[in-house]
Amino acid sequence: SYSDIGDDGVNDSIDDTNRIQVKTRFRARVAYRGTPFHGWQIQPSRSTVQGEIEEALARRFDRRIPVLGAGRTDAGVHARGQAIHFDFLPEDIPFFPPRRPMAVDSIDTPIMMEDDDKQKCDDFCNELQHSMNRMLPLDIRLFKVQLAPYTWTFVHDKDDASECESEDGDEPAQRNSTAAPLVRPWHAIQAATSKWYSYRFILGPTLWNPMDRFTRTHFVHRPHLTPQSSMLRPSNLASMEPYALTKEDIDRLQTILRLYEGTHDFKAFGGQLEQNEKRAGRKISTVRTVYRVELVKEPLKEKYVISDGNKNVLPSPQEQLGFIGEEGNYRIDFLLQGALYKMVRNMVGTAIEVWLGRMPQEQLIELLQNNQEEEIDKKFGRKDNPCKPAPPEGLTLECVYYDGKF
Repeated sequence: SYSDIGDDGVNDSIDDTNRIQVKTRFRARVAYRGTPFHGWQIQPSRSTVQGEIEEALARRFDRRIPVLGAGRTDAGVHARGQAIHFDFLPEDIPFFPPRRPMAVDSIDTPIMMEDDDKQKCDDFCNELQHSMNRMLPLDIRLFKVQLAPYTWTFVHDKDDASECESEDGDEPAQRNSTAAPLVRPWHAIQAATSKWYSYRFILGPTLWNPMDRFTRTHFVHRPHLTPQSSMLRPSNLASMEPYALTKEDIDRLQTILRLYEGTHDFKAFGGQLEQNEKRAGRKISTVRTVYRVELVKEPLKEKYVISDGNKNVLPSPQEQLGFIGEEGNYRIDFLLQGALYKMVRNMVGTAIEVWLGRMPQEQLIELLQNNQEEEIDKKFGRKDNPCKPAPPEGLTLECVYYDGKF
């Protein structure tokens, strides 16, 4: 489970002659291949990404140092730009940390440190990053290890900034600009402004490249079984090319995905809501904002021009070996405020079912109109959505975005 240690544990000043027991916050980016792990969050007797990072820190500093991540990815889900934070005691670091800012206007200014301490901080971060990556499994890499800044939070009480159980492990704090500002160390969850998820998949009779089996999902596309698709193609095309994709097929999938854009109540797309609410001891808002959804074609990434020495251009290695199937590689990009548990995978799985004609598009629209129902009992829940979540291997947390450079 996550720890709140260090959220408010930094003093207003540092006495150079008598360093008291305060904590200094650091942050980092993490990339990992999720296949060999049972998700991000620590679980007893199971290998998880959070557990591996905490184990490496414990070996380095001879004590447990809790790590908090911006998103709790599920088993098999990958990440390129996960964000984390953790706190060190004075004896862990070889420099004096900066003072806490005293005015709201100073929060956007660079961290002010003595030149000697700044150099020691940079050297410490570089050494920590190097040593951590040597101890971690090759499937996990840390980068951009750095001293975390302070942030100003406008909240009425501490409960407003509490965390919830979600796929991201976050629920944006309820900020109020009229409340008194509270200076706090940077927080991987609360400071996030948006997140970018991608889902990679292939359409066609098979997954052509076996090396993609852990990073790309195979959806069998049979247009002649889909009435909407059959209307867009010649009657004899289905029997001649049963897996053929047309521009109209792809345009229709993009149209379906665009239905998710905007602010909706995603209760019908969240998993384990009741369990997570019971664990959190409060109701969890299921309203989320999806800023953009894009369907991206992923062509062959490598193009070779090979000459035999006589100015004769030879076929590329792909052409020589007869590589096929990459024309069916696609990626769905989601830019959103935050996500409920399994929300992104449920969105993909539902969109594919609608696209293949196994669920009416009108039903998807009804599921997204939850926020128009005032009575909670009339809202659609996960049980009202018959579609299964898309498999985890296609999902990647590409980036967690924050104000400023990180």
